Amino acid sequence: MKVCGYCGRENEGASNHCRECGTEFPVLIPSQNPEAEELLLVSSVLVNLDQIDCAFDFREGFSRPDWKLIRQTISATVDSGKSQEAWDEIVMQWLGRLQGELGGDYRLRRSRHFAFLSPLDKDTSRRLLDFAEGAISTIRDSLGEVAWGNYNGLHVVIVFAEEDDYYQYIADFYRDGNHPKSAGIHINVGYPHIALTFDTELRGGETVAHELAHHCLHHLSIPLWLNEGVAVVLQKAVGGYSPPSYMGEASSVWGTMSGWKPPVVWAELSEKHHQFWNEEEIQHFWAGTSFHEPGDAVQLSYSLAEIMMHLLAKNREGFLAFIQNARRDDAGQTAALDCLGICLGEAAGTFLGEGNWRPQRKAIKACWEAKRADKQDQE
Repeated sequence: MKVCGYCGRENEGASNHCRECGTEFPVLIPSQNPEAEELLLVSSVLVNLDQIDCAFDFREGFSRPDWKLIRQTISATVDSGKSQEAWDEIVMQWLGRLQGELGGDYRLRRSRHFAFLSPLDKDTSRRLLDFAEGAISTIRDSLGEVAWGNYNGLHVVIVFAEEDDYYQYIADFYRDGNHPKSAGIHINVGYPHIALTFDTELRGGETVAHELAHHCLHHLSIPLWLNEGVAVVLQKAVGGYSPPSYMGEASSVWGTMSGWKPPVVWAELSEKHHQFWNEEEIQHFWAGTSFHEPGDAVQLSYSLAEIMMHLLAKNREGFLAFIQNARRDDAGQTAALDCLGICLGEAAGTFLGEGNWRPQRKAIKACWEAKRADKQDQE
């Protein structure tokens, strides 16, 4: 039995696509990667974190690196030609310490571009590492120059066996101490990395692909709806290392969406959209706050974000320029007009029907202020 990580539908074990939403399931093939071996020793030739005062602070049950101090140390003590090597050493030392704190069966493994800490057996770890290597390549090809390129060090994925450990780990990255329920998260502060829980290999691959898309957009201050929409589409595009049939080749994903048609099984979901969204609620979508609201708001926000991708991404160059220039304060409206010649409200109206769906700066700001006020009341 395969459970779709996107819509939750149960499918037969031999299924390649979800029968509900059409999502292609990731294919985790046997590893041929001799590099993905367990690392028993963590080297410290260039930088030894144990010799740097206050390199770690113990919070929420785990050692938290002081990345600002570590960056200053590398800048002051390591030749620029060896900074990449130094960062790789530091990442492995940090994860080695985290491995000891988690204990149990946690093991540290590495591939060409990834450092992978998990309690999974060697074969499963290798398959996920190989999948991650293929996913990051496909995502970068799809995003082209828009993808984050100024990156020193390995891409880090931390897989937690227990939800309690996962939520305790990510709690340090939420100021108010509260965090939404999730299967995985891209942590975009300090040293950007991915943390996730593990229940099945299939969902693990889907989560890794989705969070890697966020990872490649890390450097851009884009609206949340756009960030999530891109991540959902790219998550599906890397399933099984080949994009769904309607997307064409990975490198031209964005230019081949004009012929996309939603599956018939979306009829019920489409009805929910039309019942839920109105001229007030749509501002929560543009502001990104609807992605964290209870009830149907979360599912419908992710779904609408994906639909918007198919409505907007008809020209690859224009769409990539839109991603690069979209800003949160107007939900990307100015960039949509400049790069695509499209009003976001009019684009949304082709699916939602007649209404004033255009992003409004004052309403977006009001959504953010209300969200901050709710957090303060909860403290």
